[in-house]
This record gives sequence, structure tokens and C-alpha cells, in this order.
Amino acid sequence: MQEDQRVFDVAIVGGGIGGTMLGAILARHGVRVLLLEGSGHPRFAIGESTVPETTFGLRVLARRYDVPEIEHLATNGALRRHVSSNCGVKRNFSFVYHQEGEPTRPDECTQYPTWGPPLGPDSHYFRQDVDAYMFHVAVSYGVTAHTHTMVDDVKFEEDGATLVTRDRGTFRASYVVDAGGMRAVLPERLGLRQEPPYRTQSRTIFTHMVDVRPFDTVAPPREQHRMPSPFSQGTLHHMFRGGWFWVIPFDNHTTSTSELCSVGVNLDLDLHPRPEGLSAEEEFWRHVSRFPSVARQFERARAVRPYVSTDRTQFSSQTVVGDRWCLLPHASDFIDPLFSSGLAVTVMALNALGHRLIEAVRQDDFDTARFAYLEHWIKRMFRFYDDLVSCSYISFDDFELWNAWNRVWTITTLYGTNAQNQAAVTFEKTHDRSCFDALELPPYRGLQGVDNPWVERLFDQSRDAVLAYRAGELTKDRTVERIYGLLRESELCPSVWGTLDPEDRCPAGVFTLWPLMKILLWGKFRSPQHVRGSYFTGGARLVGREAVQAYATELRAGTTQVHQTVRDMWVNWNRDWSRRPAPRTPAARPLLPGDGRTGK
Repeated sequence: MQEDQRVFDVAIVGGGIGGTMLGAILARHGVRVLLLEGSGHPRFAIGESTVPETTFGLRVLARRYDVPEIEHLATNGALRRHVSSNCGVKRNFSFVYHQEGEPTRPDECTQYPTWGPPLGPDSHYFRQDVDAYMFHVAVSYGVTAHTHTMVDDVKFEEDGATLVTRDRGTFRASYVVDAGGMRAVLPERLGLRQEPPYRTQSRTIFTHMVDVRPFDTVAPPREQHRMPSPFSQGTLHHMFRGGWFWVIPFDNHTTSTSELCSVGVNLDLDLHPRPEGLSAEEEFWRHVSRFPSVARQFERARAVRPYVSTDRTQFSSQTVVGDRWCLLPHASDFIDPLFSSGLAVTVMALNALGHRLIEAVRQDDFDTARFAYLEHWIKRMFRFYDDLVSCSYISFDDFELWNAWNRVWTITTLYGTNAQNQAAVTFEKTHDRSCFDALELPPYRGLQGVDNPWVERLFDQSRDAVLAYRAGELTKDRTVERIYGLLRESELCPSVWGTLDPEDRCPAGVFTLWPLMKILLWGKFRSPQHVRGSYFTGGARLVGREAVQAYATELRAGTTQVHQTVRDMWVNWNRDWSRRPAPRTPAARPLLPGDGRTGK
């Protein structure tokens, strides 16, 4: 290999979804990128469920950095059409409460739907297909990628770093991004791992299965549970005291080509310590058998890969950025699979890291201060999710407590998602990429609306109420009453929602077109002053235009398939090969006017 093929601007260690998206973004803007992946593609990975704030963030990434392939991951229709028909649809977050030895009760479930087309729905990523797709996208933009290449050491010097691989010799880079996950090389090499400073203490057992029954076939009838969306068409959470199961089907729509379902059980370490002498499989089924409705859903299920049992899933690093290096979120910290926060934090970090690295390469200036924004906001978001998840485990003590605490999350999600949408709407109006700088200014920084003082106050005070319940300082009833009072006082709840009504167990309603319009109208004309002007300022035209485009795209795809099938019955020759889109090439100069101005 020639010497100039071993020298790069940025080296990324880890070829998963985060590392490959970053590689594509950087290469699109003329950065010389090396990507080193220890295994190959396709490969097994979890982190399969998206949330609206993640998918809206993917839309922002695609448009800010002119990498449209990233937007193919943002809605289920585009994902199935461009990436993989093995992925599932996620039309809701469903939470079903269970008490040991008893069938689930129809009035002990809650649901939060995801957005309908054209901005949704969300997806269940079959990660081996999605990760392989993004890897190939990165290579198509000019990333130099080596799979089955283990990095044994990284040596930092004043002007860059030397990466020492096991089988391919050494490479030089001006900057190193570690996207290697829990076993990332830099935390080990630099001694960054620390005892996790998090309240959440949980462990996980997981696998992939076939023949997992749709929960709708064993749940109480819809007339009794009154949820607006099928349980089987979303991410299903079976909650119980001290833990929860996830059920993430990939086979839950009519065009799926998969028969798989991702399943796992997450357990509070204090209430459910890891037993001696019990295999992961045996322990998984022991917990299934405790709950009759869960057992019915799994009565025919069979694992297709070995069960994995973890010790404590939380890990942490002392710092996220340093001299000529940065950790992507999943290489830095992890909390718990609940609320699918890992991908959300990763997308937020990529948005902030991309333009900083592009400018750093162009200016040959990798001052650590340039990346301080990531240090603050990645760590802040992990603290937030630790609070959210740990209080959720506490709330699993009782359905009424969960029913109250769950509503706090629906409100933070609403404002976090709308912050992303505000930037996208502005971009569609102006086509000025500098509008994305607003996502690094108050009140839109971070995720889940935490940069908004009203949202932060609601969340912090509700968290404190749940912690007071855990400490025995508040009864369950007083805690529930306190949370509803805080929701009412915040004035953040749209009046068109049932957030303040405990009997409404789908308090956000649905996110089809007319309910979306009602939220926009509330935000624009009836919301309090601390909401109006910062959120829900527009988007009706954008949604309408994208709805028409989505319908036309699906119609055109169906018509094209029919035409090609009929043609191929009669004619052997075609020119389909000539209609493929032209290859994308790196940009010679900036496509990001205004980027690099904020957050230094």
C-alpha cells in the first residue's frame, strides 16, 4: 500500500451505524476518511427501535450535510423501499403492565403512537441490513474502509495519531473518532472507563426468535383496552415490578420478508440479581413463565441465535473528547434499552460533530475547545436518560404511578421532536443550511426539550417526586397527584391531548394528518407565551407537500413494478441499468454556509 494511502484527515474506528453515517458525511465534504471495522458486514447488532426524535434527526442530518441516503432511514416506507424489506414498522410505543401469576388487565396499558406518513411511521431496524447499507453508502462517497481489521493501539502525537492494526500495518490520521461501542479501543487505551455514575442499575438477556405470536391475539380485545394502534405494530414493552420485556417484531407488516422478532428482558439488579448456576436461556424462560399473558405470546417461540446475558449494562467514560480524539456516544456511555435512547443521542452527536470536523480539517485546527459542545451535551443527555429510565423502573411498582410518570416523557418527547422539526421547516422555506445552527442555540440544544427551562423544570420536579416515593417520603397516591399537578402547572400539555386525564391512557392521541394540524393550531394560537413563537410555528405546508410526494412516490413505485413485470413477459431487452442514479461525489467546497460558527 502506498504511503499516501495510509494518511487520512479522520480515522473512524468502528463500522456500525454511527461510524458509517459520520464517514459518509465527512467524505461528502471532501474529508479523507479511513474507517476500520473489526468484523464485517452483515453482522448482528441490537439497538433496533427508532423514536420520533431519532427519525427527525436523521432528516436533519441528510439535509444539512447533503447525504440523502441517510433520510432513507427516517421513515418506514423509505426504509423498506431503499434499504431492506426485513425491517419492521413501528407505529407505537405500547406498555402493558403485568402482575405475577395474573393475566394482564385491559385497563393497565398505555400507548404513545409514532407519527403517521409522510413524517413517519418509525421503524424496527434489522440492524445487519441497515448497518451494511450505511457501510456501503460511506464507501460510495469515498471512505477508505477495511473490514476484519482490529485496531490494537492508537498512539497520539502533537500533529496527529498513528493507528496500529493487527493485520494491516499502521495508518496516520489528524483526528480519531472511536465508534466502537462498549469495547471501544480509546477508552481502554486512554484509561477512560469509570464506575458508572448512574442511578440505573440493570442487566439484559436477549436473542432473536421466530414464531412470537402478535400480542393482539392474546391481549384483551380492543373494545376493552381501547388503544388506537395494534400492539404488534409497534415496540411492545411488558412491564413488571423490577423489569420489562421488549418485543420488537420485524415481520409485522404485509410486505415484510422477515420472520424474526427481537426479544429481551431487562432486570433491576437490586431486585433481580443474576442467579448462580442458571443459563441465560433458563432465566429468560423463568421470567416469561411468571406472567401468563407473556407466556401465551411466547408459547410457540423459538430462538434462532444464542441467548446473551449481560452483567450491568451501564458503562461510562470520564470524558468524551480529548486532544485529537472523540468518542461517539455508544463508545462513551450507555444507560438502558428503555426508550431507545442510544440512537437518538448518536444522531444528535453526529449533527454537532460533523460540521466541527469538516471545519477543523479545512482550517487544520483540531483544538479540543472546538469540540467542547459535544462533551457537555452528550454527558448531559446521558444524565437525563439515567433519570428517565431509573424513575421508570421505580414507576413499574404500580400501574397508576407508571401512568402518571409516562406522561412526563410524552411531553419531553413532543418538544424535543418539534425542535428538530422547527429547523427542518425553516430549511424547506429558505434552503439555507445555516438555519441548522439553531439546534445548537437555546432552547433547542440536546434532546427531549431539556434546554427549555419550562420542560426542564417539569421533568426535574416530577423526577424528584418519584425519587421521594422511592425513599418513602411520599405515598404512591401523593406522588401521582404531584406529577399531574406539575403537568397542569407547566402549561406545556396541548389542550387537544388528554395528558391531564388519568383515564386517557393514550394521552397524545394519534399523529395522523388532522390531529397534527390540531397540535399546530394549538401551538400557534392557544399555547402559553413560553411555547408560542418557539414551537409549532409552522409546518402545515411542508407536511401537506410531503404527503403528496409520499403518495406519488408509492404510486409510482407500484406502477413501475407492474410495468416492468408485464414488459418482461414479452421483451427480453431493457435499459433499466441506464436509469440508475449517478454516483455521488465528494463536495469540492463547503455546502454548509454558517456551519462552524456556533458552539466553539
